Amino acid sequence: MIKKILVAADASSAANRALVMAAYLASMHDAELLILHVIRDMQLPAVLKEAPELEEFNHTREDILRQVANTILSEASALAKKEGAIKIQTAIGSGDPASSVVGFAKRRNIDTIVIGTRGLGKMKGLVMGSVSRKIVDNAEANCVIVR
Repeated sequence: MIKKILVAADASSAANRALVMAAYLASMHDAELLILHVIRDMQLPAVLKEAPELEEFNHTREDILRQVANTILSEASALAKKEGAIKIQTAIGSGDPASSVVGFAKRRNIDTIVIGTRGLGKMKGLVMGSVSRKIVDNAEANCVIVR
């Protein structure tokens, strides 16, 4: 039985398709829906962070990224409600998106992960890697890929 569903939200069309599917599954199974936005770890190197003239910049950048994350999660939550989900929680992660999703799923005992894919094709997917592929390969939960 599906009890806890995790979906990653980044405001892309692929993620929004996954969100709609996740909300549908949550409504059909009376499951909890957890929506996660991952702030990619593209921070300044530690040496530069310690430079006094860049300290203000780093704090401002983090504030902006958190504000964007909160907006994305708010919009995703509204869409999930519109699609029938009732029990909705949101969270912000950071770092590598695939690792963050897999780790979050494990810590929260998620039984189903719903993820979108951009469908890069075999060659581009092999060369560039794919967040959805990494999640499927590493997650302990069932995964649903939405195209």
